[in-house]
Amino acid sequence: MTSRYAEVAILAPLPRALSYLLPQTQADSVVPGVRVKVPLGRRHAVGVVVAVKAVAAEQDLTRLKAIDAVLDDEPLLTEPLLRFVERASQYYIHPFGLTLKTALPAGLGSLQGAPKILHTRVYRCSDTPTRLRGAVQQQIFSFIQQHQPVDLAVLRDHFSNPHPVLKRLESLGVVNSLEQESSRDPFGGVSVEDDRAPELSEQQLQAVAAVVEGLNAGQFQPFLLHGITGSGKTEVYLHSIDAVVAAGRQALVLVPEIALTPQLVARFRSRFEQQGVRIGVLHSGLSAAERYDMWRAIIRDEIAIVIGARSAVFAPLRRLGMIVVDEEHDDSYKQGEGFRYHGRDMALLRGQMEQVPVVLGSATPSLTSFYRMQQGALTGLSLPCRIGDRVLPEVTLIDMREAEVEDGLSQPLIDALTLRLERGEQSLLLLNRRGFSPFLLCRDCGGSYRCPNCDITLTWHRQAATLRCHYCDFVQTPQDSCPHCGGAAMEPEGMGTERLAAELSERFPTARIARMDRDSTAAKGAQQQLVTRMEAGDVDILVGTQMIAKGHDFGAVTLVGILDADAALNFPDFRAAERSFSLLAQVAGRAGRGDLKGEVLVQTYAPDSPVLECAVSHDYLRFVELELPMRQLLLYPPYGYLVNLVVSGLDRDAVSGCAERLAEQLMTAADVEVLGPAACPLYRLRNRYRMQILLKAQSRAALRILLNQSGQWRKLFPATVTLAIDVDPADMM
Repeated sequence: MTSRYAEVAILAPLPRALSYLLPQTQADSVVPGVRVKVPLGRRHAVGVVVAVKAVAAEQDLTRLKAIDAVLDDEPLLTEPLLRFVERASQYYIHPFGLTLKTALPAGLGSLQGAPKILHTRVYRCSDTPTRLRGAVQQQIFSFIQQHQPVDLAVLRDHFSNPHPVLKRLESLGVVNSLEQESSRDPFGGVSVEDDRAPELSEQQLQAVAAVVEGLNAGQFQPFLLHGITGSGKTEVYLHSIDAVVAAGRQALVLVPEIALTPQLVARFRSRFEQQGVRIGVLHSGLSAAERYDMWRAIIRDEIAIVIGARSAVFAPLRRLGMIVVDEEHDDSYKQGEGFRYHGRDMALLRGQMEQVPVVLGSATPSLTSFYRMQQGALTGLSLPCRIGDRVLPEVTLIDMREAEVEDGLSQPLIDALTLRLERGEQSLLLLNRRGFSPFLLCRDCGGSYRCPNCDITLTWHRQAATLRCHYCDFVQTPQDSCPHCGGAAMEPEGMGTERLAAELSERFPTARIARMDRDSTAAKGAQQQLVTRMEAGDVDILVGTQMIAKGHDFGAVTLVGILDADAALNFPDFRAAERSFSLLAQVAGRAGRGDLKGEVLVQTYAPDSPVLECAVSHDYLRFVELELPMRQLLLYPPYGYLVNLVVSGLDRDAVSGCAERLAEQLMTAADVEVLGPAACPLYRLRNRYRMQILLKAQSRAALRILLNQSGQWRKLFPATVTLAIDVDPADMM
């Protein structure tokens, strides 16, 4: 009998890891972190080996099945990373196997296998010839000698039909070749110029010194870098990471959305690649094959700096020395479905487990992070001034109740756009709504097209000539007449980014107008191309959703216009004020980042709002003083802790009944307030009815005691009704 067995976490919703015997032919290759194929009932499944254990004397393994096959030549996860993922699984009450599936590159959780590994032929010089016939032979040999090893694709780029010559050089024994593994280029062939580090301000130097001191201490130390927009937070990251690389360690940099990745990656590549430091990226914009290549390069220690969106927090870095979370306030760090983790909080947990410093950076820190800094849990670092003593832009509120408005644009904003076009300066317009218009409205009966799967109207996309649901991706082509009354007066109602761009094109026919939203940047490389066009001055007016508000650094932008500034303020969520202030402050900070002074115009129907007043004056501390007492009064974060339980299913009555029974059972919990059940704001989503129960407590421990019983809650539900547990929810939709 074997003396060892493996604990395998199946990449499926199972409550615990399962035990399997080691395969007789591959026993030595079964180590923690490799994927294996195992029998599971009448089928087979993929799992990850999380431990290999010795058999105790009292254990009976006769009923255990053996692992069918080992799927990886080397571990895809390090043992510290396995422990980190397990902790994350426990905290968010999510099956360990499914948590591992989220952490791994897409496509590795099925029996179809990993993406194909590319191989290429490379050439080296094996001898120095005394004489070569022909100029082409001499040129190709010299090229190989100078650049070896040389990829065949590179030789094809430099020489026309090099194959016969290469074959001849090999037969002469002066050149040899071999097949070796190659990686797909995640940067799309985009090259960057070298960048010299600028001289830092006194505040930047102090921030870098504090982080480097934490690095040298070799222990976990969390920092909150609060720097106004344009104050040079990225340079603090770059200089700190320079010390990390010099110490032989690796850095992880998280950004909230892949829209930010191209510009940030370009900054890092231009700074570090000249030093021979390799940069890696991990985000959803990569293909499955590119992500697999990058993952394997990281686990092999070939990458020094990894930049990516929230899932990059699981990057298998072996020598992690520092973690940066840029724009830490952003809700995009929170996963909305499945494994509902928060990238920022997981970065702090990983930093704690691996004893490395973590830097959270933002111009508008989340109230939770700022409060933790006030309590001493985070070390505060401040950048109160813009680089080069540039001034913050002047912000003006335009009262839309009294303003003259044409096509959604007030006259002051039209005048400001006209002035920028005359000067050859760039403008940004924020409208946080995709599509041409939110819906088509029948002027005869008031009817509109609604999603058959969700409780929401369909958004009209004129360019694609389709109606689309932005929640379930249902697509419909509209009829020529109203589907309710047969009338022919179906007209677009309201404005989205597509319509705004079209209206601007008509008003300013010579202006170069571009759009940045999920629709216009869906194609691979589209974001990078748009950023490049903005930096080159090939765009006069950039229209976009909140994607344009985050972290972009366009020096020629002198005007920012914000349309429909009140939309987020009126959202039914206790974080509405915080989100509104952050969005307005962030997008306002895109103006005046170069040598020219910036201006921000905010169109609003609530000019007396305290949130807008704080944003106008760039007064984050005043906003905190206004908002935190309200949170404390209601025991909302950061003064309390929340868990949102979402009960969903296809049968409305079954969902309602299960939610009522669960709420009744939860009422007995000590020190936990149970709110609900109530219908979710989006009651029907993807054809499933949804009810929610909000748990609120002053201590995390009280909620944890209750959550430890969650395995019993699901026994109240039939198979047709599901329960999603959202720990520390970012929204209540």
